[in-house]
Amino acid sequence: VVSTVQFRSVCTKWKSLFVSDAYWRKRYRMDQDQDQEVKRDAWFFLCTTGQFSCAFDFEMDRWHKIPNPAIPRTSIIAAAGSILCLGNLVADCKILYICNPIKKTLMQLPPTSRVQLIHKATMCLNKDARSYKIVVAGEENSIMSALMNSRVYRLYTEIYDSIAGYWRMAGNPLPHAKFGSDPGVWCNGLFYSITEMPYGVVRFDPENGVWTELDAAMPCYISTPSLAESNGRLIMIGRVVNNLNKATEKILIWELQNMDRDIIAWTELQQMPHCIYSEFMATVKSYSPLVCSAIGDWLCIATHLSPRT
Repeated sequence: VVSTVQFRSVCTKWKSLFVSDAYWRKRYRMDQDQDQEVKRDAWFFLCTTGQFSCAFDFEMDRWHKIPNPAIPRTSIIAAAGSILCLGNLVADCKILYICNPIKKTLMQLPPTSRVQLIHKATMCLNKDARSYKIVVAGEENSIMSALMNSRVYRLYTEIYDSIAGYWRMAGNPLPHAKFGSDPGVWCNGLFYSITEMPYGVVRFDPENGVWTELDAAMPCYISTPSLAESNGRLIMIGRVVNNLNKATEKILIWELQNMDRDIIAWTELQQMPHCIYSEFMATVKSYSPLVCSAIGDWLCIATHLSPRT
């Protein structure tokens, strides 16, 4: 609508095009063509804790303000397409909500079976089936062990399928000490996530409900790595910091590639130019995590402690 108004406002001749018979005949043919698919560039969604979140429209080169759902003690913990998953990653949370901020719809999901304190939450879409899946990994209420005089945490993974409409338990829990702060990404039907130090990558297969550790050595001296999916390729972005020579600090991009039948490895693709790196990292501490997302062939790299992207 905005583009149409702008187009008609240029001059009388342009305005007349929208009332011509040729325009409406073409418009009618497009509406009748069932195979005609209107494709738009994806939006970059920036979550906030206030009343509004922000979404950047690459096609119109502008930000849109989108109202946040007014649900107490919840925040956006996962997203896929235009669907948001709301919950609480700080306190016990067995109830999640599904929200479409564009259509202004909100739905409460059934409670999880075992997971009460969520450590990892992710979501993926199946556009062909018009359905989605939510995967949550976390712990049940901790149990005090009399022998060890400490709390025992039981880890579980649960999967919600929008077609089935209920949660099911996964085959095995997430390995201990593998809850990283990286949100993780979906790539070719599998979920990948960075683990805590020593850095590594774990992979989850939602069909079989199995977590596995990726057998690929991480690059040397890597710091604050983050994953992204780009057109079916698993990409990793991270800083390389050599403690012996601070001048070698840089941001690199790698891709996970099959080197042989059973061998996979991270292959360096590109290095951020030094002039851009210096400006981007000028106000950032050495421990500041990088946050990365991909839209097609474009990568957006940001950090919580810098206004630059």
